[in-house]
Amino acid sequence: MLKKINYFLLFLLLFSRGSEAGNLGEIFFENAMITIHHNACQLKSPLKEKRKLILPLDKCASRAQKIAISHPNLKQIHWAQHDRQTVWIVATFSKDYQYEITSSPYQYRICIPFCQKNQSIMRHNPERESSTMMFMLKDMLFQIPLQGMLIDEFLERSIGFVPQDVMKDGLPHFGAKRDDWLGSSRKHKGYDIYANNINVVAAAKGTVIKIRQNKIAGRYVKLYHDAQLYTVYVHLKTVLVEIGQQVKRGEIIGRIEGATGNAVEPQLHFEIKPYNQSVDPFPLIEHFYQDHRQIAYKITKYKKTLSASIQKRDENVKNFRLRSFSSHSNHLYSNY
Repeated sequence: MLKKINYFLLFLLLFSRGSEAGNLGEIFFENAMITIHHNACQLKSPLKEKRKLILPLDKCASRAQKIAISHPNLKQIHWAQHDRQTVWIVATFSKDYQYEITSSPYQYRICIPFCQKNQSIMRHNPERESSTMMFMLKDMLFQIPLQGMLIDEFLERSIGFVPQDVMKDGLPHFGAKRDDWLGSSRKHKGYDIYANNINVVAAAKGTVIKIRQNKIAGRYVKLYHDAQLYTVYVHLKTVLVEIGQQVKRGEIIGRIEGATGNAVEPQLHFEIKPYNQSVDPFPLIEHFYQDHRQIAYKITKYKKTLSASIQKRDENVKNFRLRSFSSHSNHLYSNY
């Protein structure tokens, strides 16, 4: 019996660790640069051999694959699961090589030999100067999904916003606690922007693939973009598109008018989903505006106030649960 229990505990341990692993996405080579897309994988120190560069990605999972390369020095890139938690990406060269690594949220770039030229090409994009833009992912530009909203207001109404009923509505950021006041906590898988009587727009060019309605979400729309990217727009009062419709970035897809679903206040719940898995958009926003001094300062300020808001809300939930337990206990004893 003890052996069976030990085997069962071992199975649970292995399963729980595996469930925390990130996923390796697309890998491609272009303009002397290897681009690695991932979700929550962590690049460890590269292993440089004479003809091979080994890139270990920790807490990561992937199937074995390889791509042939047309390059004077780089011959092949292949990758596979090295152990239960690590994927090795191996670049094979025909002679000595140099490289440089840069990172941004959910993406690594390995330049052969250097990245400075490639980065200057990426940064000099006139569209990036618009304060209606939100972030860039897989070289695709995403705008703020509420019509006419600029980055200052966007930050104020999302990470800088504290709802009136913060215990029941929760804080706006990705990963925030939900329903913990009821005793069964879950993680928030989106990013909330608090606004009312405003049009919701497509964050990027795409195709409408789903329109649904339920008690939790109200009405919502899901778009598919190129490169295995999806976005979701939740708590809509009105949907103004149809399934299969092609939409441009900035095109109206719905409208927020009052609170819908389980939202306490009017808001847009927005999700960005590489490979159909929800990720935190805030690191992307922070990275996108890292060279904008004023916006970067506001982001830093809101991150600090968010930490204080999280702590205060946790205390409120704890006190609420204690009062609820005390009230329930008193009710039980009164029956005797």
